[in-house]
Amino acid sequence: MSFEMNDDMKKWAKDLMSGLGIGAIWAPEGSGLTYKKMSDDTLLLTKMMNHPDVLENHARFTTIMMAIGINMAENEEVLFDAPANPEEAYMLEQQHKIDIAHGWKCECGSKLIEMPHETFTPRFLSSEEVLLENGDTDVVEIWGYLYECPDCDKAFNVDPDDYHLMAGDKLFMRYKVDDKRIMQAMTRREMIQAAKDQTGVLVGDTCPITGGKVPTWLWGTYCFVVNSDEEE
Repeated sequence: MSFEMNDDMKKWAKDLMSGLGIGAIWAPEGSGLTYKKMSDDTLLLTKMMNHPDVLENHARFTTIMMAIGINMAENEEVLFDAPANPEEAYMLEQQHKIDIAHGWKCECGSKLIEMPHETFTPRFLSSEEVLLENGDTDVVEIWGYLYECPDCDKAFNVDPDDYHLMAGDKLFMRYKVDDKRIMQAMTRREMIQAAKDQTGVLVGDTCPITGGKVPTWLWGTYCFVVNSDEEE
């Protein structure tokens, strides 16, 4: 393996390391590699897919990081087999993303993964016009979750996909109707029972109760109403 080192690569590596907090996980998308920042000058390899291209990627990252004074350490057992099928590859990629999410922190150092996700609900932020591949345009809705850090009271917006990684499916597939009620999407098993009992409600792009906006990922779901003060 050989490639030419240049100043852009060094700047990229410095910016990357400065943006990672101590203990943060870095898993370059599609690389088959996972690293953990142990200190300001040490990056630990924690996972590596057993594949020639991945081994070469790691060698390149090592060369770049060492050029800016970063030590590259390794756990004793970092290799894992390449996924056998697309489903396994998807699950592996999701786990990598979850590993990264566990390292996210507020400016005060509090971990986002430990915050009370059930208290944060999706909020409509804006609409944007986007250009489609066929040349037409369409309007997409932008949503987010307003987090308030319990330790420093700092408020910040979290992307829905990032919230999903931290909070899980159940909390992600719901929205707040009002101060007392939550609309919760049903699982497939719950939908089967609801069809038998003729209960539940189909949710479109507007709330069937208030007429307000519904998060786009909940359009077309079958839901039931939950009283928030009665949840376990």
